[in-house]
Amino acid sequence: MTEPIRILDAACRAMIAGDSAACERLLERFQARVERDPLDPETRAACARELERLKGLAAAAADGLDASRDWLRELSAVLGGLDVYDRAGRQRVSTGLPARAQRF
Repeated sequence: MTEPIRILDAACRAMIAGDSAACERLLERFQARVERDPLDPETRAACARELERLKGLAAAAADGLDASRDWLRELSAVLGGLDVYDRAGRQRVSTGLPARAQRF
């Protein structure tokens, strides 16, 4: 496995772990590596497969977040709001949920 493929595999593992910041850093590292030393055709094809895999993982994560937001909206509507507790004690937060992020 070549370095660019290892970087993309690590990005996929970061996405699976839910660490989008690490995934983004790895993609930046991949980009810098490819800009510095272009890929040969075989490595390019393997990287394209890894990028498709990452695209699928990112889409699945986004779908999961959308489903979670929908569930929280329904729960909030039924209960008339949500009380969220943090480590410092009870904290009332707005149940307005942000729109879906399009980072990947």
